[in-house]
Amino acid sequence: MRINKTVKKIVLSILGVVLLLFGILVYHIANARPVGSVENATIQISRIDFDQPFDSLSAVAIKKNLHSIPGVKSDIIVKRNVVVYFHDNTIADSKKIYDELMTKGNYKAERFLLPPSLAAKQVCPVMKKDSFKYKFSKFIQGIFN
Repeated sequence: MRINKTVKKIVLSILGVVLLLFGILVYHIANARPVGSVENATIQISRIDFDQPFDSLSAVAIKKNLHSIPGVKSDIIVKRNVVVYFHDNTIADSKKIYDELMTKGNYKAERFLLPPSLAAKQVCPVMKKDSFKYKFSKFIQGIFN
């Protein structure tokens, strides 16, 4: 008899925690912003691949040259022979920034271009449109919108 009460308490506790977490998930999905209302919708990330790895001095020089180009944001990542930077695409696109950077220094590099198959995707590649997570999220948003 004593074991029966303990098992009931454990099962009810687990059920309560699952119900609470499910409620938090639904609340989070219901209050998520719509796709069209992103604040930084003009911020884009771009990449330039160089033929040789950077030393510390050339990495600083690349960052300095990129910062001097209008539209480039302060977040610039330099790793080995790759430079990743954020820019405002209403001010300058990645081709313009690449061309301007090439005129500022004698670099051997090429601009990274996304394959057309990935560029045409409308949603995050992690979340497939026919997945349960995507359909559940759309269902919850449909109920509360």
